[in-house]
Amino acid sequence: MPGSSIVSQLRRAVSRFPSANQGNIAVLFGFALLPILGFMGAAIDYTRANSARSSMQAALDSTALMLAKDLSDGRITVGEINSKATAYFTALYTNKDAKSVTINATYTAGTSQGSTILVNGSGNVTTEFMKVAGFPNINFNTSSTSAWGRVRMRVAMGLDNTGSMAQDGKM
Repeated sequence: MPGSSIVSQLRRAVSRFPSANQGNIAVLFGFALLPILGFMGAAIDYTRANSARSSMQAALDSTALMLAKDLSDGRITVGEINSKATAYFTALYTNKDAKSVTINATYTAGTSQGSTILVNGSGNVTTEFMKVAGFPNINFNTSSTSAWGRVRMRVAMGLDNTGSMAQDGKM
């Protein structure tokens, strides 16, 4: 007889289940937990990739400026641009998350607008959370250009002579 009482208790519990309204937040949170954790993981992976790209941008900017200075001062030749760019970039870029980092420097000789150096960089970050969703890497790339020579710059100056400037002897 004890078996029949267990079965009858189970039937009563199952019949009460559709009308029960206690604890439904826990069930909904259980269903929503996987997407919430997925988005949090994607945000963490994206933040790591964005940090690596920002660090690369700063290193490329400095590399382009140093190459332009060295070329205009005659310290390096055109043939040494890529090797010097790699040396400068390697010394400046210290992000440990980035993998497969490559850079390339392109020099455009002086024209009527001056000379330019374009430094391109690319790499990727191995994801920790997004690889579960099928994204094992986040690729990124950036570039920096330095120009010097006969580049014309236009400067404008504005003078405020409104009534507020007449107070307290400002004008």
